[in-house]
Amino acid sequence: MTDDKILHINDQLSSTDSLRKLENNFFKPMKPKVFRTEITGYNEFGEKLFTHEDNETVLGGAIIVLEKLANVQSNLKVASINHIMGINDIVPTAESSATADDILIGWGVGIGGSGDAFGSRRTVQFQEREIGRNGYSGEMVPFRIVSEPFDPTDVNAAKYWLRHKREDGYYEYYGKSFETKPIIRVLYQDGVDGEDGTEVESDVYNTTRTDPIEVFLEMTLKITSKDIREYFEHLDQVEAARFNTLGLFVGRKTEIDTGYIDYTNVKLFSKVTLDNEPLANSKSLTMIYRIFVK
Repeated sequence: MTDDKILHINDQLSSTDSLRKLENNFFKPMKPKVFRTEITGYNEFGEKLFTHEDNETVLGGAIIVLEKLANVQSNLKVASINHIMGINDIVPTAESSATADDILIGWGVGIGGSGDAFGSRRTVQFQEREIGRNGYSGEMVPFRIVSEPFDPTDVNAAKYWLRHKREDGYYEYYGKSFETKPIIRVLYQDGVDGEDGTEVESDVYNTTRTDPIEVFLEMTLKITSKDIREYFEHLDQVEAARFNTLGLFVGRKTEIDTGYIDYTNVKLFSKVTLDNEPLANSKSLTMIYRIFVK
């Protein structure tokens, strides 16, 4: 009688250059990331302000990828932001597996990712499910606070989502859509001094080139002069206007009431903490967010 053998093949959606990093002047093993990312921030004059490459895909995001990849459901369910914050909480956690309608919908920001001192960024934990630290939902900051909800004909109605009515009658919008539709880019890594490489041709399968190829999803995030500042103005603390956490979200578009479209089953896909980015002055900020799979 022959023995049956089971071959286990482990694959990771990560890049080898993200497996190690310099910490405390020593190279230490680092847990692989589901995806390698790069976030570059620019001011209104096009000047580069920062580049970060240490975004963390969280547990909910990892489960979503696998559920959609194989069209299966995970036994472990991660609570949605809707449930945690009590906003449009109409999809039971037990029924919250990713469907074809659950896609990347935009992003959110928070103030719990760093202390006051420069270099005091907090480490993102893989099991986290919200912008703030676990149990600190108030660390997620709304982009806009307005006296009346945006009319469905207003362009802002499609731009801002996760609407919540405050006790004082004002309306908060915690999520914001991408500035432009996300795009997939396939480039040769032949750029000079960090510049993007050239586009890969359609006949790449027959190429004799030996340049490495990178594939990534690119999204544009934009903070306007009103975004986030309105929250601090409402608190009469405009001098403290800032953000230090950024997250991407997956969700499904839903008609909440007649003519009112918002998102349900909103789950944190990935998260990055930054040093405090001040917004006291009326400035805009554009960020190019890339998710690499190679």
